[in-house]
This record gives sequence, structure tokens and C-alpha cells, in this order.
Amino acid sequence: MRIKVIVPLLTSKYNSAIQEELTPYVAPDVSVTVVNLASGSPSIESRYDEIYSTPEIVSKIVKSEEEGYDGVFVSCVSDPAISVARELVDIPIVGGFEPAALSAGMISKCWGIITITQSCARLIRDLATLAGIHQQLACIRSMNQPIDELHQVPGKLEEVLLAQIKKMVSEDRVTAIVLGCTGMMGMAKYLSKEMEAIGTPIQVIDPSAVALGYLQMMIRAGLTHSRLEYPKLNLRERVISCIK
Repeated sequence: MRIKVIVPLLTSKYNSAIQEELTPYVAPDVSVTVVNLASGSPSIESRYDEIYSTPEIVSKIVKSEEEGYDGVFVSCVSDPAISVARELVDIPIVGGFEPAALSAGMISKCWGIITITQSCARLIRDLATLAGIHQQLACIRSMNQPIDELHQVPGKLEEVLLAQIKKMVSEDRVTAIVLGCTGMMGMAKYLSKEMEAIGTPIQVIDPSAVALGYLQMMIRAGLTHSRLEYPKLNLRERVISCIK
């Protein structure tokens, strides 16, 4: 089984760390290739970023199918370009939001998300509404910290996330938490352990881990997106039609 991981950033400096972080969640018979964008926004942190980067993300997904990959994980909790690409390819595609949110709903009836910026929080709110799970989503909290600043100061990300999670538990009464950015690498296990140590054993969900697990399950089960929901689009016919 071959899986392509598309990291919607214009830099490859995090790729080795991402590859290492994903390895424990990949079955022995699965190979993972991590790639970045050649054009688009530097990162996905707003509706503008998502629209601007969509053509490049879709292009890479189409190329992945042509290269024989069995599935694609777009490593972003905003799920950019997912619905668009499903109209063009037959292989399963997942982003960071849907698998994590659906998993949270399975283990908790009152869960929350902590993301990086308010603009990302708006994107996630829209996704929850579209998926029909917004009633279970108790809160979306923001760290007000852009993605390129997440790992600048050692230990700072852990400190901020832990403080926010304690507030989410005490003030929002959540019983599970989804990390709202795939850039929060390595944080889920640490946060779960720290919360358990203070007598609050809350489940902290790593979106990348769940997305990869879900994608592998889909591929093994022969599942992909419904063609009744996402009719196949023939780009060649559309180009000819436009020329006429």
C-alpha cells in the first residue's frame, strides 16, 4: 500500500520531522511519501489561503493517483481542496478534520478543538457545520499563534496547549479534545499524560494519527468517496466545452 501525504506548505523543512512522527501509525506493509506545494499560500490559515492553494493541492492529488498511490492524506485540519479533488480521482482522500472529529464524536458527546488562529477556528467551525456535527462540538479555542511560530521557542507550545486544555475542561466541560493543527506534532501523547497526572484523564486526539489510520482502513476495505455525492468530473470535456 502506498500513501501520499501532502503538506500544504511552501517549505520542506518540516518533512523529516513529519515523516518520523507518522511512522508509528503506519502498518508494516505501507509506505508513505511526504510532499509539499510548489505554489500557493505559505500555509493554510484562512479562507483566502485555502482557495489560493486549492489548484496546486488538487494537481498533486491527481498526480498521486496517476503515479499509482492508493490514497492521499492532505495534512491540514482545514481539509483544503478535499471535496474538489474527490470529483477528479477515485482513490480515497482524507484531511485532518473529518477523521478526528468523527472519532471524537465516538468517544465523547461533548468535545472541543484547539487550533492556532481565529481564522483557522472559523474554517473549522464551517467544516463542523457542513458535516452536521456542530452540536457535539462544545468549543473551538485559538492559541493566536501562526503555524510558523509553533516550534520557535522550545517548550512554549506544550505550555500554551496545556493551559488551554485545562481551561477547556474546567470552563467548557469537554471530555475529549482534538488538536486543530497537524503542525502540533508530538503533542497529543504528552498532553494526555500531563492531564492524567493531575487526575483528569482526557483523550487528546492527534489528527494526523487518526487520519492515517482511517485512510489505511478505507483502502483495505475498498472504500472511497461516493460517486452519488461526488460525481466524476471529466476535465477534458469541460475544457473542450469552454473552448466552444
